[in-house]
Amino acid sequence: MQQLVRSSYAPIIFLIMIIAGLAIFGFAIGVLMAGPSEVIGMHRLSELTCLQMAGSGSRATAVLSAFNVQELEALLQLLIPGDVVFAWGYGLTFSGVLGLLTLRMQDRWFEAGVWLMWAPLLASAFDVLEDLGLYQMTSQMLADGVVGSAAALTMLFAASKYVLLAVIGPVYGVLGVLQAIKTDRRARSIGLYVFVVLVAVSMVQKPLLEIPACF
Repeated sequence: MQQLVRSSYAPIIFLIMIIAGLAIFGFAIGVLMAGPSEVIGMHRLSELTCLQMAGSGSRATAVLSAFNVQELEALLQLLIPGDVVFAWGYGLTFSGVLGLLTLRMQDRWFEAGVWLMWAPLLASAFDVLEDLGLYQMTSQMLADGVVGSAAALTMLFAASKYVLLAVIGPVYGVLGVLQAIKTDRRARSIGLYVFVVLVAVSMVQKPLLEIPACF
């Protein structure tokens, strides 16, 4: 990993990751998820967080019971391919941003950043596994009117995703900015620091507001 980050191509690689991530993010939101979101209703998408964190078949069934057949079918489309593609959009973007931040680190912070910068991309992988679980639960609801044992494993994937995306990534990003700004105050670096903080806040905001409301 250190060889990649120390490579002269590293800034270009991280910039490509950010651009690709933003493009994937926009495609997922504007094309793949737009139709299903309209059917379900944007104001109800927060209920999916409670489905992610249900943890048991009975609680997952209770969440999905609030959706009619048309909405459940739209949810399947929202999950695959919509949210699966969306997951790689934010993962590439956030990891690319943290990669550029890591390049401005020194000593132990750099050594830690070489690994911590990949937390959002690993979160994307857990998000895909979570989506597969949610897809299975929704399919079971449509077929049988009840959700089976997939809820527990899905919650584990979701929790792992949130730890990486809303805790490890943002904490490293904000603390990293505080360290990097001590030695690098170039204008473009300041712009990067602001972007890191904005992305970190956006990643924390959704689970911080939605997860407690589920319990």
